Amino acid sequence: MYQTEKLFWKKKEIISFILSIFVFFIHISSFAQYSNTYSAISAVNERVSFFFKESITRFAVPMFFILSGIAFFKSYDNSKYLNKIHSRIFTLVFPYLLWNTIWMIFDMVCSYTFISNFFVSKQPFSLTFANVLKGIFFYGNNVPFWFVFNLIIFSLAAPLIHFIVRNKYIGIASIILLTILATFGIGIPSSVFYSSTSIIYYLIGAIIGKHYFDFTSRKANKGIRYSSLILLLSYITLKNIFPSSHYSLEILLQVVVFSLSSFALWNIMDIFIDKIKPRKIYSNSFAIYAMHINISAIITKLVFLCLPKSEWMAIPNFIITTIFTLTIIYLICIFLQKFLPKVYAILLGNRIK
Repeated sequence: MYQTEKLFWKKKEIISFILSIFVFFIHISSFAQYSNTYSAISAVNERVSFFFKESITRFAVPMFFILSGIAFFKSYDNSKYLNKIHSRIFTLVFPYLLWNTIWMIFDMVCSYTFISNFFVSKQPFSLTFANVLKGIFFYGNNVPFWFVFNLIIFSLAAPLIHFIVRNKYIGIASIILLTILATFGIGIPSSVFYSSTSIIYYLIGAIIGKHYFDFTSRKANKGIRYSSLILLLSYITLKNIFPSSHYSLEILLQVVVFSLSSFALWNIMDIFIDKIKPRKIYSNSFAIYAMHINISAIITKLVFLCLPKSEWMAIPNFIITTIFTLTIIYLICIFLQKFLPKVYAILLGNRIK
């Protein structure tokens, strides 16, 4: 049991690192800097942008929710509720409030200093009491942290979620019902939770953690691994062939496809897991999630200003922004770990290796 559980956490760490880069790609603004002249290079840029921002990345946050649900509800019962909440105060609440505050102050600086000249598309921050509260407590200036906000609420609601998933058949029926309701626009309010389907993916993870953890913590057989690889590649291929397809049951299809893509990536990792050595960089997934959006925006803009404004520079801008952003975040983590370990622990939720 120990070895299989150890395998689960190793896979989770590596996959979380990959998913954090996928989320970074969703938000990267390199291609948006350049005018679309409807030329051949414009078409290439559009396809490359779609590939990285849409086709290979959109199941990243759903998979984060599934993994979070598994981690929380593994061996969970309500007697562990207070200990779980105490842990989430350090891993979720403190980082959530601190990063929201940091990026709110960043937006203030961008709005009221010369730095605003480099962010022409950035909405200026209106300094009001309500906006300050929204910025700190409701991800008003740190949109990617809607994910963390949802996790905090779902953690607080653990007794209710446990009531739903403690019987796996009731849990599965609840997921099906919530998915059908979401298809018709009924669900948790997106104005609060950003995504009305987030609870569905979290419940999927909760059921796995409660009833099927052993299944996810052992290696998939060779047939499942390569079938999963074919499945994921097929999804990516079809997504790129039919980029603008819409369906009447789009949310239902999305839940099925994103869930299957998540399970596929989990199984595919078994092909490589024995060859991947532990690295400190893999523990930086939360740091990438927390820092990528504004660091990458600055680098993208600087690259745009320093290099020719030609559309030919869009892909080089994307590559440079990716490399520099990940390198800077990694160096910040190294610096904080070495010189300010307590600050690092608080900002990154005690995620110290």
